[in-house]
Amino acid sequence: MTQKTVYLTFDDGPSKLTGQVLDILKEANVKGTFFVLGQQVHQYPELLTRTLEEGHAVGNHTYNHSYDELYKEFFPFWNQIKQTEDEINLITGFRPSLVRAPGGTAGHFDDTYFSLLKQGGYQVIDWNVDSGDSKRRSVPAQEIIKNATLEIQTDEVIVLMHDGGGHEETIKALPTIIKFYQDKGYKFDVLSSEQEPVQFKVSKSAQTLNRHQPSQSWIATHVIPNAALFAEGKRLVLEVGRMETSLEHGEYMITEDKIMVPLRITMDKLGVQVKWDAKNKQVMIQKGLETLQIHVSTGEWTVLNRKTNGLIVSRNVPMQLRGDTLWVPLRELLQETGHKDISISMNEEEWRVSTREATKIYLNQNL
Repeated sequence: MTQKTVYLTFDDGPSKLTGQVLDILKEANVKGTFFVLGQQVHQYPELLTRTLEEGHAVGNHTYNHSYDELYKEFFPFWNQIKQTEDEINLITGFRPSLVRAPGGTAGHFDDTYFSLLKQGGYQVIDWNVDSGDSKRRSVPAQEIIKNATLEIQTDEVIVLMHDGGGHEETIKALPTIIKFYQDKGYKFDVLSSEQEPVQFKVSKSAQTLNRHQPSQSWIATHVIPNAALFAEGKRLVLEVGRMETSLEHGEYMITEDKIMVPLRITMDKLGVQVKWDAKNKQVMIQKGLETLQIHVSTGEWTVLNRKTNGLIVSRNVPMQLRGDTLWVPLRELLQETGHKDISISMNEEEWRVSTREATKIYLNQNL
């Protein structure tokens, strides 16, 4: 006989009520899943920490819950997910891959939202039992209990509740809801990205909304690299022209939406020499008549024409100096060393970055 499982989920926290929810769950020896708002995490960081320390799961519920912003187009939704994720990571060192859309995906998500979040490494989860505690203000506890204990034909029940401000009645209802599922023989568990998600179908109204669609270049720059944040153990394969090499897990890192690599190690693997100008704190790489200068102290990257000594391009690029190792964004490194048509893909074993063959790069021995 299949073990029936119930997942108690709480949205919109943390708030002043979250501590009471945690107390009730602890007393009942039950774990829950909390979909948190970034602005609330910023206000109650200690409750976020306690939630994780007591063995509960944490998911991302965007930053401010504003429907007008989140569902106008995909960009603000993505930005709020990243903003909340960074807030959580700053406090706990943890990045949640679980996402729940404010108000649920029904009527809000089109195929673009689902597809790009999945490509970015996130798992979107709705629910199949709604406690109704947010249908209106001050829904009474007895009504919440009735809604949350409706029996449905499934072995996995995901109950939607809220621990944000104004949900005192949910606190009153929670012990009875827990007892109901205990008496029915359910196992309590937390949601994870490993299980098959419950997701509402895309509605016709959402699919026909005239939303601005992200470009392929934006997706390649922001969405695809993001999945590496949740892809532990994958190696990074560099397919540069006719050459192929790789960086093992731990030899590269993901910062926000960029793949960061150690400059000298990466260039060595590609057979390219790098010259260090200690006096001016510059890294220099030459390709043909062009020289790439990386100014470590300012973050400025300049490309000069060696023959005319003329400036071709100059821009600031985010870098990190860790000990004696300079970490740089891989895409920018490849672009400024003459590689074109950069593409990024991923499978279960590896990340693969491919480029079109570029002009041969070599150390400028005359510098």
